[in-house]
Amino acid sequence: MKALCARIWPDDYVPEVFDDWVRDRRGRLWVAVAAECVIGVAKLTVMGEREAWLHALRVDPDHRKRGVATALLAHRLARARRLGARVARLDTAEDNVAIHRLMRRNGFRRVERIKYYHARPTSDDPPRLVRARELAEAWRLSRGRLFHEDYVARALARSDIARAIRRRECFAVGPPGRPSAVAIAEAQRRSRWMGRSRLRIRLVAGARSDVRELLVALRGQARVARVDRAGIAPPSELWSVVSAAGYRRRWHEAMDVFERRL
Repeated sequence: MKALCARIWPDDYVPEVFDDWVRDRRGRLWVAVAAECVIGVAKLTVMGEREAWLHALRVDPDHRKRGVATALLAHRLARARRLGARVARLDTAEDNVAIHRLMRRNGFRRVERIKYYHARPTSDDPPRLVRARELAEAWRLSRGRLFHEDYVARALARSDIARAIRRRECFAVGPPGRPSAVAIAEAQRRSRWMGRSRLRIRLVAGARSDVRELLVALRGQARVARVDRAGIAPPSELWSVVSAAGYRRRWHEAMDVFERRL
């Protein structure tokens, strides 16, 4: 399996998470085999609120256009339904034309396009923390958004906001009791995949001008947290706002998120 992934994408993240995926007896990791060789691999993760994420569809280049990818997709969708999922999502590179076609043939639609941006810390004043009594307002500003975690995206839940407030990872601009923009951001230290440390901005929501103000303030928070940079993967409608706050694209490629109701 590792050799297959390395052949398709030398820096593939799948070997890094393979052991965890094998232990997932609910969603499970699936392989396609021909002549006793693994020619395809795909992972299903079923999360709370009846959501499924379709990870890492990989097919050996010598066995493509033979229905392997279609079979692995159909198999995971069928299991997701049996487990009670009502929506399935996945992400893929914007230039992966073959996967885009496969998704559209199977009833998926693109719901989001994201790019990764980062910025250096600054001496700007950091934003204020959101207080517990502001939970309802923070939820009002951010509900309906996708929440990007490691290798998955799911619908944001009110409990995510509450948890971030408890952890002192929920920030805002605007008067106390009436925030005009909110963000969830956590300091992360060095790792193989991130390289340098960062303030990972996992969510930002609010009026555009206030989001810009908050993103600038989060660069100040990156200084307070003593990390190397602030990083965010915003949806396309916020790219210009993120750029205006001084963030720059780390990679030019975008990722597309596809979704299908089950």
